[in-house]
Amino acid sequence: MIEVEVAVAVGELVLMDRLWKPELHHGVHGGSRPDQATSVLCVVTWNIQFGAQVAAAAEALQHSDELSSADIVLLQEMDDVGTEAIARSVGLNYVFASSGVHARTGRHFGNAVLSKWPLRNPDVVLLSHRSVVQGQDRIAVRATVSFGEVDVDACSVHTEVPSLSPPKRRRQFEEIAEATKRWEPDRLIVGGDFNTLTGRGARLVSHRMQRIGAACVSTGAGATLRRGGKEFVLDHIFARGLISLRSGVVRGLGASDHRPLWVQLEMDSGDR
Repeated sequence: MIEVEVAVAVGELVLMDRLWKPELHHGVHGGSRPDQATSVLCVVTWNIQFGAQVAAAAEALQHSDELSSADIVLLQEMDDVGTEAIARSVGLNYVFASSGVHARTGRHFGNAVLSKWPLRNPDVVLLSHRSVVQGQDRIAVRATVSFGEVDVDACSVHTEVPSLSPPKRRRQFEEIAEATKRWEPDRLIVGGDFNTLTGRGARLVSHRMQRIGAACVSTGAGATLRRGGKEFVLDHIFARGLISLRSGVVRGLGASDHRPLWVQLEMDSGDR
């Protein structure tokens, strides 16, 4: 367990009134070697509702055709125990941080970056504007993935639901983008649950990510949530320095109300 001190940077402004000491949990269960790396990597993001169906999620990550080859897995709504269980079962290294104890479950509620490749440089971004309903903070968790000889920054994101006002939600998108400026590798993956119930919300996120050179690589993959007879695209993956090959969602899994979203990405030809 690593304890770090985090302040949220918004442009040149540092919000020192929200100084926070999150606990970064980490585990080493992956064993991929640098000489096993190829030019293509698979990324999965999945909101596992309240981290409740951990065994079912681990089963899917091990045996689903689209998910079992994942090099990087970004999880949301997890706790430390569930993250460790999935990582140990699937054989992944991980970094996890909690945004606090959720009022509904009484358990920690946070994000994780998992990979079969080595992880280093863990970081947490505390997003401004707590939930107006639960009073819950939101965070983004980042780690550098050493994919063979290439480093890729991977960030697991969970922004607030639309009960938060549009200007405050836009601020959260801004903070995620701004945080990437202090990270080292040019290659970047940002994925997770952005709670974009509308096309306008999705365009707002995409526009902000484009300004840091990250394109949405999951466009057209399909809806990640079905509720009340309607389909929603809440989850997205953005990448910089990587080329999108394929993407999709996996339907019919019982581990969460969200469907896991996956993409296949190729390294730029000059990277290898």
